[in-house]
Amino acid sequence: MIRLFLSISKGEELRFLGHLDYLRTMERAIMRSGLPVAFSEGFNPHMKISMDSALGVGVTADPLYMEMDLEREVPLDEVKSSLTSQLPGGISINGIIVVVKECPKLSAIFNEDVYQMEGPVYEDYDAAKAEAGIQKFNDLSSFIYKRVTPKKVREMDVKPMILEPLRLSIRNNRAYLTFSLVRSTTGTVQPKDIWKMLSDSFGLPWVNDEFICSRAGTYQRDGEKRKTPFDPEFIEVYSKG
Repeated sequence: MIRLFLSISKGEELRFLGHLDYLRTMERAIMRSGLPVAFSEGFNPHMKISMDSALGVGVTADPLYMEMDLEREVPLDEVKSSLTSQLPGGISINGIIVVVKECPKLSAIFNEDVYQMEGPVYEDYDAAKAEAGIQKFNDLSSFIYKRVTPKKVREMDVKPMILEPLRLSIRNNRAYLTFSLVRSTTGTVQPKDIWKMLSDSFGLPWVNDEFICSRAGTYQRDGEKRKTPFDPEFIEVYSKG
């Protein structure tokens, strides 16, 4: 058995593909590739692949990380070429490494996601007011956001969930927002909540539902230091061969 970590992407062509459909797309590509993928045992065996997390519909990601077990060793360049030939537009393979069995699961490695959002602003927007709104939020030590869904209302303090000050730029009547969110097993604020919160409570000049969102980075963060499974320090500890 051999464990692989893959750095892949979910591009613009697949922006509105849901997580389960994306996972099925990868499963079908792996089956067509002829790679000796491993399966679980039992009455309902399933392919031993998993993603680092589920992306929301409408969110792209580069990179997105996937784990895959093979029954036997295959040269990594052969894995990449065999799989690439079966992938649809919108999925590319950035890199592959072999990891030892003691390496944690991908879901246990990451604790930070970086997002980039963009959307149109009102034609008569006030740039100074927009900057002041972002600064006001960044200066707060706490902010309770109320997420309303058909089933319940949940209140959460979003400040501990945001790891760095929000960054905003507005160019050609489009807003570009970058922020870093903690990843937690107990849940965290969603990018769409950030966009809505800034509009409703801090006067940012955009419509709540008019945006596109991309996950631009996923990291294991320790203080100010970030790393991924493809960084030399990680490979030195967990890579095999």
